[in-house]
Amino acid sequence: MIANVQKLYKLEETEISIRLIDACKVLNEEINSIYERFQERKINIEIDASDKKFLVRANELLLDVFENILLNAIKYNDKPIIKIMVKVSREQKEGINFLKIEFIDKGIGIADSRKELIFQKGHEEHKGVKGMGLGLSLSKKIIEKYNGEIWIEDRIKGDYSKGSNFIILIPESD
Repeated sequence: MIANVQKLYKLEETEISIRLIDACKVLNEEINSIYERFQERKINIEIDASDKKFLVRANELLLDVFENILLNAIKYNDKPIIKIMVKVSREQKEGINFLKIEFIDKGIGIADSRKELIFQKGHEEHKGVKGMGLGLSLSKKIIEKYNGEIWIEDRIKGDYSKGSNFIILIPESD
């Protein structure tokens, strides 16, 4: 938690350096870390990507974004086997090429009324046993520093209880 507070402060008070990062390499690093940390849980994370390498304009904080999203997909899942699909593709928006990363889970989902709130620092529903509500607000600030976007949708449109789809757009290298 202290590390998240420090990172939030750094993001708000200073400029961060951006460089070319292989997003798939960072994603695989975090998935391996998740498997190490949760050896007692049955977790299956699959990656659906057209390429093995995607260069984006980011930095080492991208690892934190992936960690926060994957940890939430695990924490808020009451199934005996946790399945997470990560789809990686390209998308063009307003003449800019983006890497699109979707984290699709079959957890408890997020009601429409909470979808924007979960990205706010210290959102009260996340305080307490499961955390301080800093992880996703940190993730949003990081992605915004990359000139990207992050949002959440229902895995099954119109039925939030069937799981979530966290979507990230990060500008690709020029």
